[in-house]
Amino acid sequence: MHLNPRQLDAFRKVMVTGSMTIAAELMNISQPAVSRLIKDLETTLAIRLFRREGNRLIPGAEAQRLFREVDRFYQGMEQVERVAQDLKAVRIGTLRVASMTVLGLSLLCEGIRQFSLLRPDVVTSLDVRNSLSVLELTAANQIDIGFVHSLSTEYPGVNAFALPSVAAVCVLPRGHRLRRKKVVQVTDLEGESLISLGPNNPMRIRLEVALTSAGVQCRRPVETTLAYSACNMVAGGLGIAIVDGITASQFANAAVICRPLVPEIHFGFSMVLPAHQPRSKVVSEFIGITTQLFDAGFAQP
Repeated sequence: MHLNPRQLDAFRKVMVTGSMTIAAELMNISQPAVSRLIKDLETTLAIRLFRREGNRLIPGAEAQRLFREVDRFYQGMEQVERVAQDLKAVRIGTLRVASMTVLGLSLLCEGIRQFSLLRPDVVTSLDVRNSLSVLELTAANQIDIGFVHSLSTEYPGVNAFALPSVAAVCVLPRGHRLRRKKVVQVTDLEGESLISLGPNNPMRIRLEVALTSAGVQCRRPVETTLAYSACNMVAGGLGIAIVDGITASQFANAAVICRPLVPEIHFGFSMVLPAHQPRSKVVSEFIGITTQLFDAGFAQP
């Protein structure tokens, strides 16, 4: 079986954009040409990759699996191109950062801001992904530094360093009955409408243990994978949420009120670096800045 690179490129762009029309624009060819490339790829593979529902293009399970491998290949090629461009331009330095969502939407934005002021000559990139993807990029040496959930076991090809943990807080709409409390007890949550994080979220798991131990029952009107979304829903009056202090700090003094939760529930982080790679000066400087942000209690609302 011989796979045509042009067909794979068209397939990847259709998967990323969800549209043959947009894929055609990116490839600077016609939409029928993209359609033909996809049909030829399906013929080569003897697999139907997409089905149509009205104007929507729906990828099948086979397409999803193929995309993961194709995307990994193209990411590797794009990394080679970036390195070649850096060598050609003789850049003074680059810094590639990848992070889980919680830190990528908050603390690391401030860290990159401070770092860029200190080193304006360095080209800095921030890639926000889930923790597993960050670990994979780190092990493949495709980033310089990553930030993930705290690791309980070693990950091959990665050196991990624990960062200070962050306590969970209770996020309340303004005017809520618990606003007068300096701290919110887990037992205070009885009967409340609790906006829950995803079932595999470490914060959610620890909270469920605390609620069960205290015999507390809550209503669960909404579930979301992002603490940031949960806080926005609290601001909209849908209920209360228990989230990490970093995310809550982005909403304090706005449309919500944050209170410490008792007993405390902590959320841990790890900084990860590619194993067997020398640590550059720019990486060391960025580590210093982010460590100071943690130590200074940046995450506290």
